[in-house]
Amino acid sequence: MNALIGTFISTGSWYWWLLLPNVFMCMLCPVVSSALSSVAGKWDLPIFTLPFNILLCLHLSQLSQLLLSVPVGVGQVYGCSSPWTGGVFLLALLLCSPIICLHAVYGSAAGTLSGLALAAPDQDIFSGLWGYNSVLSCIAIGGVFYVLTWQTHLLAVFCAFFCAYMNGAVSKLMSVLALPACTWPFCLSTLIFLLMSSEIRAMCRLPLSAVSHPEENWRRFKGEGEI
Repeated sequence: MNALIGTFISTGSWYWWLLLPNVFMCMLCPVVSSALSSVAGKWDLPIFTLPFNILLCLHLSQLSQLLLSVPVGVGQVYGCSSPWTGGVFLLALLLCSPIICLHAVYGSAAGTLSGLALAAPDQDIFSGLWGYNSVLSCIAIGGVFYVLTWQTHLLAVFCAFFCAYMNGAVSKLMSVLALPACTWPFCLSTLIFLLMSSEIRAMCRLPLSAVSHPEENWRRFKGEGEI
């Protein structure tokens, strides 16, 4: 791993400070190897050089920028492209509602991953433009308009991915008219998911008159024996 990291570094030369991340990655290699072996062992499969591939690609990729794009996506809900500002917003959400904070992180991550999957411009991904609509959708479905259960949690994550892909389509359509996508993807995708009907009692959509913050929604309906 050390040899190939030195070969593929973008600086084109070796620097002493590269020893620190290299040593850390080498220390992680047996940990990842052990984890993969325990999983693959259930099917009696070898892991080959998967730990090496995973860690090398993580080290050489723009992992730090991808991680920073998560708080940036949250900050873009308020038009802020700074990861520090997004981090402050996440802290405020954590103090107000841990459930909303969790779904905001999931939504931004889903938008970022979808942008990568669709080969969107790096600048758009890292500036949070693929995250903010998914943040809003994931929050809306994950405990605000639905009572939070593990089923509605998965539905919220799926809605975040759906919203991200809709963001790509709407952005292309609006660009023809020289207009921004705004929060059209959030509105359209969330309305589609709110229109879904289910006989599963654990997927309880709240009437608008009963909507509150997720924790209160959960406590109220749990107390009433609805879920």
